[in-house]
Amino acid sequence: MARSLEFDRDVALGSAMHLFWRQGYVATSLNQLLAAMDISRSSLYATFGDKRRLFIEALDLFSLRNNAMVDQAFNDAQPLLAVRAFFVDSVQNSTPTRLARGCMMVNSILELADVDSDLSQHAAKRLGEVESRFQNCFELAQALGQLDKTYSPEYLAKMVMTLNQGLRVSSRKNVSVQELSNVVATTLGLLGIKV
Repeated sequence: MARSLEFDRDVALGSAMHLFWRQGYVATSLNQLLAAMDISRSSLYATFGDKRRLFIEALDLFSLRNNAMVDQAFNDAQPLLAVRAFFVDSVQNSTPTRLARGCMMVNSILELADVDSDLSQHAAKRLGEVESRFQNCFELAQALGQLDKTYSPEYLAKMVMTLNQGLRVSSRKNVSVQELSNVVATTLGLLGIKV
């Protein structure tokens, strides 16, 4: 009979995610993970595998939470509200500490590009899921006549993802919330999305 876990797996994974998000994959040691997750080495290996597999799960958790910002705000009648909500939540409604961490997926792509291309590509794939959600919003907005068809939904999704990535890097440089908010308002304003 398998023994039951002596810790809350979701809480431990959340703690690992925050540590990886704050420090990055390479700089996070196994001992730091064990302390943050409040578990033993044997529990980590039995439950999550190794550090690499734990990182992938943590990245996936971050991605799910990121995607939820678009999904929860999605409205069939006003799909552009989901794009707006994503940026408002990401910048204006974020704590200074959270904002200063940037995006775990963007951070991972930059950190791991020359260190572990598979992990970097996994982060890029997860980031692509947000872009796909934006593209769906733009497709529906064009179909409803809420957005002109000068640019394809694919192009517009890539544009706002470039905005997102720039914001994440800028936030790591401690650019003020007001300045980031102004960039968001200006860029989304060009698409007719009021912030």
